[in-house]
Amino acid sequence: MAGSTAAKAESVHTEARTSDVEVLARTDSDVGQQYELARTKVRKRRFAEALAALEELKMADPFHVKGHLLRAQTLQALGRMTESRSLFEEILSQYPDYSEAYREYGCFLLSEGAPEAAQAHLLKGLTLNPQDAFAHALLAEVYALTGRKEQAFLHLEIASRFRTEEIRYFEVYARVLSRLEELTEEVHFLKEAVFTHADNRIAKAHFKKAMRAQRREKKGLPVFMRFLRVRS
Repeated sequence: MAGSTAAKAESVHTEARTSDVEVLARTDSDVGQQYELARTKVRKRRFAEALAALEELKMADPFHVKGHLLRAQTLQALGRMTESRSLFEEILSQYPDYSEAYREYGCFLLSEGAPEAAQAHLLKGLTLNPQDAFAHALLAEVYALTGRKEQAFLHLEIASRFRTEEIRYFEVYARVLSRLEELTEEVHFLKEAVFTHADNRIAKAHFKKAMRAQRREKKGLPVFMRFLRVRS
């Protein structure tokens, strides 16, 4: 009888543990879906809806760092720069080892016309993740803007060694190449390297489009895109 009672108790405990695991799995799944919904809204430039989705994500998981980072980028896209800057700095304070936050804040600072501050944050991010192709491309842009073309070329070359599907990477890469076009042979080599490491046709097509946009801009024609917009 005692054995039977113990067996029943163990069965109840096992069922409870299984139920807890299932609840946690569902919660993680819901949080992931909410984050992907917010990313989709951002890609479609429906920023107000993205913020609403991110607010729900924050209530479900207050420690979802990617959600906080996407919120900072969305605020930037809406022109709410003070709020965006404040959130970036809060994220870095709370998650000092999160390399992507340094990269995105560096991107923000670069768009705000602060290349020196951007450089410091990009370098910090790269010490944490040396294989971040987009961070290398952004750092190359800092160097190109400040007249350090050899360093710009070096970081483009490093960036080309790593794979990424980040659309903004191809935009920035094309823009920096345009600034280095007097290095004809080297630039051709880097273009080929980028195509080699772009895993899908969309990325390759976007890179071609970005390069054409830079040529149009040099001729004084309208550019088809606003660079450094939020993409994921």
